[in-house]
Amino acid sequence: MKKLIVALLVLSGCQKLKPESVSIPEYPDFKVLMKEQVALLGKTKIKKTVWLEGQSEARVLEMDSTKWAEELTFLKEINPNQPEYVGAFAKSKEGESQILTLGSEESGPLKEVKYLTDGDNYERILASFHEDKDVYVHHRDISIDLQDGLIQSIEINGYQKMMFKDTVRFRIALKVN
Repeated sequence: MKKLIVALLVLSGCQKLKPESVSIPEYPDFKVLMKEQVALLGKTKIKKTVWLEGQSEARVLEMDSTKWAEELTFLKEINPNQPEYVGAFAKSKEGESQILTLGSEESGPLKEVKYLTDGDNYERILASFHEDKDVYVHHRDISIDLQDGLIQSIEINGYQKMMFKDTVRFRIALKVN
């Protein structure tokens, strides 16, 4: 009988206290933006230019929703509205832009996101993504310009450094026609 009482006391003492309310910071959800853009852009033409170590190549591509979904997958990586980032960003403003900066005590590859909105639509998104792993470092600065809720251009500047290899610098510019 004593063991049963002790077990009940231990179990009841281990119950989590439920707060009356939970405050979850509200961050923009770029995964939703990605899905919206895939649907809205549909069949369009883009000019995509890629630079790798000073060499460049430009192409005009016919896009459809499948190609847009593939092209915009980076929005999932720079999405601050992910479970691992809950409460991780300090919010600030710079003029009309909202800024989310990863706290100094926090870890994650998404370091900063700046965004400017016009009502319900984004006008500009800037993100800094930096992974520092044991065997490589990968960095990207991303800029997205939108007009009337549609992506007009994307620019990604970055570098990758593999252990025992040279740093490779790259740039990707995409312009919707």
